[in-house]
Amino acid sequence: ELRLVDGGGRCAGRVEMKHDGEWGSVCGYDFDWDARWATVVCRQLGCGPVAKASPYAPFGQGTGRIWLQPFFCGGNEAVLQDCPHFGWGQHFCGHERDVGVTCAEAVELRLVAGGGPCAGRVEVKLRGRWGSVADDNWDMEDAEVVCQQLGCGSAAGAYTAGTHFRKGDGPISLVLVNCHGDEATFWDCEIRGWGPYNGTHDFDTAVVCQGFARLVGGDGACDGWLEVRRGRAWIGVCEDAVDIKAAQVVCRELGCGTVLAVPGSGRFEAGTGPLWEGGFECNGTEPLLAACTRRPPRSQGCAGHASIICSPYTGFRLADNSSGCAGRVEAEAGGTWGSLCATGWDLPDAHVLCHHLGCGPAAAVLPGGSFGGGDGPLRPDAFDCGGSERHPGECPTAVLGEPACPPGHAAAVNCSGLVSGRAGGCRQHRAAAPARSPPCPAGSRRVRLAGGPGRCAGRVEVYVNGTWGTVCQETWDLPDATVVCRQLGCGMALEAPRSARFGPGTGPLWPDAGGCAGTEASLWDCPASAQRGCRHGGGAGAVCSERLSLRLAGGSSRCRGHLEVLYNGTWGRVCVEGTSPATATAVCWQLGCGDGGTLVAAPAWDSAPAWLAWVGCKEGARSLWRCLSAPW
Repeated sequence: ELRLVDGGGRCAGRVEMKHDGEWGSVCGYDFDWDARWATVVCRQLGCGPVAKASPYAPFGQGTGRIWLQPFFCGGNEAVLQDCPHFGWGQHFCGHERDVGVTCAEAVELRLVAGGGPCAGRVEVKLRGRWGSVADDNWDMEDAEVVCQQLGCGSAAGAYTAGTHFRKGDGPISLVLVNCHGDEATFWDCEIRGWGPYNGTHDFDTAVVCQGFARLVGGDGACDGWLEVRRGRAWIGVCEDAVDIKAAQVVCRELGCGTVLAVPGSGRFEAGTGPLWEGGFECNGTEPLLAACTRRPPRSQGCAGHASIICSPYTGFRLADNSSGCAGRVEAEAGGTWGSLCATGWDLPDAHVLCHHLGCGPAAAVLPGGSFGGGDGPLRPDAFDCGGSERHPGECPTAVLGEPACPPGHAAAVNCSGLVSGRAGGCRQHRAAAPARSPPCPAGSRRVRLAGGPGRCAGRVEVYVNGTWGTVCQETWDLPDATVVCRQLGCGMALEAPRSARFGPGTGPLWPDAGGCAGTEASLWDCPASAQRGCRHGGGAGAVCSERLSLRLAGGSSRCRGHLEVLYNGTWGRVCVEGTSPATATAVCWQLGCGDGGTLVAAPAWDSAPAWLAWVGCKEGARSLWRCLSAPW
C-alpha cells in the first residue's frame, strides 16, 4: 500500500509504504534529479501529475522504518516498488531524506478580492489552506499562466496586490515564481519557495485577466456576437455551438445579469476571421464558459455567428398602485428591487415596459414621484428604448453623465391596459385608469430599425394596425431619416440608404412616409406623402449616429488621440481632471483597441465643447456608458 501523510490531504505529503503490516517512509538522494519516482506516486494514487517533489523531508521526518530507497525510476512503472531499489528495508539515507510530493490534485489556484473569478489577488491552496503568492518581480508572463489555467483568457495586467486590491492576511503559499508564459499550469513554472510561510504581505501578487468570453458589436458589453479567447487572439463562435444555458453562463461571467435572448446571426453584424471549433455543453451554473464541457460541432458548416443579449435586470414591475398596470417603476438587479429615477424616462421606455407587463401601450409618463419615492436610493440608469423592444432589458442603458437623482423623483407610468386584438383593433385588458383613450391609442404606432448591426441602423419598419411593415424608398431622404433617428433616441442621421443596404424586408408596404422637413418629433408628425403605390418597393433605411458615440480624434491612428464623445449630435472632449486610470482601459476595450490604455493630459487646439469630467470607471469596466461621471 502507498499513502501521503502530513500534507493536508491524500494527494500531498510524506511518502509512506506498508510492508509486512507496518508503515514506513521512503528516502532518496537528490542525484536522482528527474524525481520520476514522484510521477509514479501521483499516478498510483490517482492524484494527477506532479506539482512539486523534494527529497529533503518537506513534510517532516518520519519515525520508525525506512522501507524503500528507489533510484532512477523510468516514470512509467505501475507501482513505486517496481522502480529499481536496494530491497525492502535496505537504504543508504536517513529520515532527513524522507521524500515528499505534492500532486496537482492537492493544489488549487484562485483569484480573490477582485469582484469576480478573473481578477484579484493570486492565492494557492497548500496543505488545505489558502495563501498568497509573493514575488517582487511579478510580470505579465507569470500572470498569463494564471489567467490561462483559470480559463480567464489572457492577462490584462500584473500587479502588486496592495496597489489594486488588498494584501492577504494568512500564510504565503509560494514565493518567487518565474514563468515563460506558455506553461500548461502554474506549477510548471520555476517556483523557488513552496510554503506555507509566515511573513510580510508587501509582495503579494495580483492579476486582471481579459476573460475567456466577450460580446462585441452591440450597444455595450452585454449584447453582441460572442467571441472567445484562443491563445492570445479573439475568435468568433458558430451559432449552433451556443444554447440558452451556455448564454446564461456568458452573461454571468461578464457580470451582465441574466440572458434575455440568443437571437441568432441576424441581429448583429458579425466580424470575419477564424471560428471556434466545436460547441459548449453547459448546465447553466458554471462560473465561466471555459468550465463548460466542450463538444464537437453539430454540423459541418457554420450558419452564422452566435449572438447573445444579456441584461442586468431580472425583473420589472409597477408598484404602489392597486392596478398592476400603473405605478412606480421598479427593477430587480442582483436580487434586489429598486425604483428607477424619472430623469430621462420617456414614452418609448414606458411603451416597452407596459407591453412587457401585458398592459398594452403606455398612456402617459407621469411626473416623478407620482406614486411615491420608493425605498432606498434611486437607480440612476437612463434607458434609451426605441419602443419596439420585447423586454426593457434589451434597451441600451447608460449612467455616464447622468445627474444625481433628486430624492423621491421615481419614474411613474400609466399603461393604457389595451392590447391589440386579432383584427387589428383594440380590446380592454386591464384598466389602469378611466379609459378615455381613442379606440387605438397613438402609442400603438411604433417605428424600428431592422436588419442592421444594432438598434440605431437598419431598414425602417413601422407598426400600424397590429402589423409591422416596411417603408417605401420612393422619396425617402436624409430629413426623413433624421426624424426616425431622433424618435428612436439614436442621435443624428448619417445616411438614408435604400433597400440594397438592409434588404427590402417583408410585410405590407407603407407608402405614406417621406416628405419630412427633419425638425419633426416623430415620423407621424410629417406630412402624409401624396404618392400612391411603391414602384421601387420597400426598404428605406436609416443609419444614425446613436445618442452616444465614442472616438479618439487627432491621433496617428483610430486607437490614439483625444477622447471625444458624441452627445446629442455634437462631438465634445472629456477632461482628464478626476478621471480614473481604468477609464482608458474601458475606452480601449469598447473601441476594439486592445485591453489597456493610458490617460494623458493633452491640450486641445480646437473649440470642441468639454462634455464630461470626473469619469470614474472601475477596474474591469468594458463600456464607458456604464461609468459614473459628473453631469453633462
